[in-house]
Amino acid sequence: MTYTKDYDKIFCMMAKKYGLKKLLLKALAIRESSLNSEAYRFEPAFWDRYLVHNEEWKDEDPKIVSASWGLCQIMYVVAVENGFKKGRPPEDLCDPVVNIQLAAKILKRLMNKVIEKRYCDDFWWYSPIQIALARYNGGPGAGPDMGGVIREHPAEYALGVMEIWERLMKQEKECDDET
Repeated sequence: MTYTKDYDKIFCMMAKKYGLKKLLLKALAIRESSLNSEAYRFEPAFWDRYLVHNEEWKDEDPKIVSASWGLCQIMYVVAVENGFKKGRPPEDLCDPVVNIQLAAKILKRLMNKVIEKRYCDDFWWYSPIQIALARYNGGPGAGPDMGGVIREHPAEYALGVMEIWERLMKQEKECDDET
């Protein structure tokens, strides 16, 4: 499915619901899928590393549970951890409303944890948003490590989302009811 202006309404609605910025959520979706709601990516290394011996998931189809789905490329197991009912068809994660809501919920949860644990006190050169984005991409252990370094790919990912966000802020406004 191709991007439509209706997605902006969903980004706006979920941003308001979770106390985020619409353009941040949109930047994340652009980075993840180029705004393709049908995007799918099987991640066999994730299966091999985390799920093949996990009692809860080992009997499931790897091409479902070890895959990223939809606009914001949400892994099935992460979706389940965040309220998506296990056993629900994974294609439901391609529904823009479901996908953007889960992404907003996950990102907000990650940002709250970064703030609550005061990671930025020790690593002041990162914003809570940068650390949360790195963790969105690379999992909860994606940094910064004890030396204050975020692994290369999650760090590049976070900077990429931030660059897209900055570009969007020059081109678009947040939500229709905001000035």
